[in-house]
Amino acid sequence: MKKFAFFATVAAAVAFTIGAADAAERYRFGGGPSGGAWHPSISAGTQLLNRKIGRKFYFQYSPSAGSVANVRRVSLGEFATSWGHVGQVYQSWTGTGLFKKDGANKDFRIVANVRAQSQIIAVLADSTIKSYKDMAGKRVNLLKQGTGSHVNCKNIFAAVGLTDKIQPRYLGFSASGRALGDRQIDVYCSAGAPFTIPALTRLSIQKPVRYISLSEAEQKKVTSAHKFYVPITIPVQKEVRGMKEPARSIAYDVWWIAHKQMSNDAVYNMLKVIAAPENLKQLTKTARYWRDLSGNFNALKVHKIWVHPAAARYWKERGVKVPAEVVKGF
Repeated sequence: MKKFAFFATVAAAVAFTIGAADAAERYRFGGGPSGGAWHPSISAGTQLLNRKIGRKFYFQYSPSAGSVANVRRVSLGEFATSWGHVGQVYQSWTGTGLFKKDGANKDFRIVANVRAQSQIIAVLADSTIKSYKDMAGKRVNLLKQGTGSHVNCKNIFAAVGLTDKIQPRYLGFSASGRALGDRQIDVYCSAGAPFTIPALTRLSIQKPVRYISLSEAEQKKVTSAHKFYVPITIPVQKEVRGMKEPARSIAYDVWWIAHKQMSNDAVYNMLKVIAAPENLKQLTKTARYWRDLSGNFNALKVHKIWVHPAAARYWKERGVKVPAEVVKGF
């Protein structure tokens, strides 16, 4: 009898859990490709959300090809929320560049500034490549198509006039690190978070690497061609063995976006969980990429992209001054 009661209790608990999940507002959270920083970070974020508010708002993690895919799928409502580079967010919003055929889409809003990234272009420390001009005829990995890093790599090499002079390769994050170490490629191009990428840092322990610097003129060409980039000088990274000098590059924001299918309560509570200082501290221990999450929306005044009202409400409660002119509902 006791045994029957035990199983009945378990069955009831399981039924309650399933029922609670079914009753919750359900949303797909787009992630990133294997080997990149977004995949483990967003996966950890969805787990935290489901532990804290899963009975009311349930988030399903969905791997993706990266920033281009994320922004497009949020724009279309295939993902409810995800991360995207400012370049893809801007182009989707305005219907330009990679999103020209899609047309302008304003069915999403910004909910947070995830962090700033830089673009890293690196070679083995003993390489004869000292500048961008030296890359002519060399095997340059531009990462997989569909990632924001790939777009940034293409934009840089196009701006400095090297697109037709290099031998492009399209390997993923981890594979490109191994390929550089095995000398299957000559140049590694990738996003940094903000100034390093795990695959490259790990490689440098065994085979030291150097970052290649843009000249001032080359840097100006890139930032002039793409207004969502800003010039930056990457300082020497002690954990990257072989890096002895700073490197000029470009920087850009990563934005957290949400489709209009999400309720105001879902957006507000999603942020309330993730961005709560105590939760963010714990989350950052697992996924460091979350560390610089903020409500800094000042750049959006230039881009004229809107912030979600529920997100603005949350950040204002945290004492953040959110520019009123960038807050607008659907």
